[in-house]
Amino acid sequence: MRVLLSSYAGQIAVFELEEQNLRPIGPPLRTPAPSFLAVHPRLPIVYAVSEVDDGAVNAFRLDDGFAPAGHLSTGGSLPCHLAVTPDGRHLACANYGSGSVAVFAIEPDGALDRRTDLVQHTGFGPRADRQEGPHAHHVTVRDDAVRAVDLGCDAIIHYGLSADGQLTQREITHAQPGHGPRHLVTHPSGRHFVADELASAISTYDASFKLLGSQPATMVSAEVDNYPSELVLSPDGRFLYVANRGNDSITTFAVGESELLPVDEIATGGAWPRHIAVIGDTLLVANQHSGTITTLHLDQETGVPRSAKVVVELETPACILPL
Repeated sequence: MRVLLSSYAGQIAVFELEEQNLRPIGPPLRTPAPSFLAVHPRLPIVYAVSEVDDGAVNAFRLDDGFAPAGHLSTGGSLPCHLAVTPDGRHLACANYGSGSVAVFAIEPDGALDRRTDLVQHTGFGPRADRQEGPHAHHVTVRDDAVRAVDLGCDAIIHYGLSADGQLTQREITHAQPGHGPRHLVTHPSGRHFVADELASAISTYDASFKLLGSQPATMVSAEVDNYPSELVLSPDGRFLYVANRGNDSITTFAVGESELLPVDEIATGGAWPRHIAVIGDTLLVANQHSGTITTLHLDQETGVPRSAKVVVELETPACILPL
């Protein structure tokens, strides 16, 4: 399988994953701070943020040597996350710095068309150093629903998305004060798991986003502050993997009928795991501070990752996108 790796150092590169090793394919694309990537659901088009003060989103054609397919302002600062609607008609973007959510129309050929909406979040949290204002950190799309996770105001904001790309706020789910929700995943059961960056915790919500509880993101207390980043479900939904920055570990949870059960915790083989991805029996980790991509073998019975090894050295890696 082919994999895209992006870097804060300003590049996107294509690799082939072969037996838990990554082989580069062609020269990398140079583009400013592509900290997060998303791919079109049907077309060979990749979308990348430029996580800079004057935020932007870019589109590139993978079948044409990263040929440009659009560049648009996000209307905010430090965009850090993207999601494409299942029909491939719109792209949602979270502006972390300014605490806003932008929506873009996508042309039938996958190119970026125009920005169709920009919604500004308001509010703040009890952590003055990180929650002085809104910080949209994650967006998901499902049918006509867009959910934005905001670390700055401890909220998950639910929007409806119209056919012409307009957002209408439907409701707000309030996280526990000071928890700083960062990313969420939805389990096939309908439950939602959220990485709470500032509390070093994982919160579980039911299908209607009622909070069921939260628990530590690590099994072993870190000697330094720990900030969970990406969380990923195994393809069969049996396990949840959480990347921990500070502890520099991957925690494995078994997904029970009513709770998450800690199973194991293992070092990533690098420092500051910003992003992870599961491909078959391989867990890939982007270790931002050590400048490495590591792979860990997943035991198919226990779900536990093992044997971290460095397979690529890449300055400040940020995102791993399986194609």
